[in-house]
Formats: sequence, structure tokens, C-alpha cells
Amino acid sequence: MYDMRAVHKVVREARRAGYLTQRELAERVGTSQSTIAALERGDGNPTVDTLARCAAAAGFTLQVTLVPIAPPDPVSAVYKEGVDRTLLRDNLRRSVNERLRTLAEWQENGRALEAAMAQAKRARRTAGGPEA
Repeated sequence: MYDMRAVHKVVREARRAGYLTQRELAERVGTSQSTIAALERGDGNPTVDTLARCAAAAGFTLQVTLVPIAPPDPVSAVYKEGVDRTLLRDNLRRSVNERLRTLAEWQENGRALEAAMAQAKRARRTAGGPEA
């Protein structure tokens, strides 16, 4: 699939796949070699009809496909701004098992922290200290 900003590659690839020179393609299309060269460089703004004629002259059919654009998610966009890409890359270099082990350790440490906080809160209550 081609990006419309790089549509000139369609002409070049069709010509090369058809084993044609720029001059031969130009003769088949009914234009000049310099026009084909300009199309392949990305100069100008060819119509779909022009691209279809170039493809047909090289022995191909041009097909146009519509691809839906996914709407941006505003929530994930906000979170992406604050992501430390270094940590993300480091994490992705690790194996799945290493990542799961780390996650399990974090969960275990979180439970230990919650237990320690609950114990400290109980100790303050029994000592008559202020509630947290």
C-alpha cells in the first residue's frame, strides 16, 4: 500500500516491474520521457487517471483502497506525553518472564507496604497518637 504523499513510487515500481524504460513507458502512455521522469521524482500532482494509465501501460491495474483513520484517544494522548521512553525501551528489552516476575514483585511489595501502613496505624491508635 502506498501513502499518497509518495505516489510517485507507484509509477517507478510499475515501470520497473514491467521491465520498461522511462522512454518506453512514455511512448505507451502517449507522453514524453521527461514527464515520466518528473512523475517518478515526485514532481507535480498526477491525477488518479494518469497513474492508472501509467500502470496499465506497464501491464498492471491500479487499485485505490480506503483505509479508515483511527481517531486519537485523548486519554492515552495525555499519558503518552509523560512517558519516559528510556524506561519503556528498557522494559521492552526484557523477556516476558522477567516482566511478569517484576510485576509480581511490585504487587508483593505493594501488599507489604499496605500491611506496614495498617500496622503503623494500629500502633498509633493503641499508643493514643493522632490518626493518619
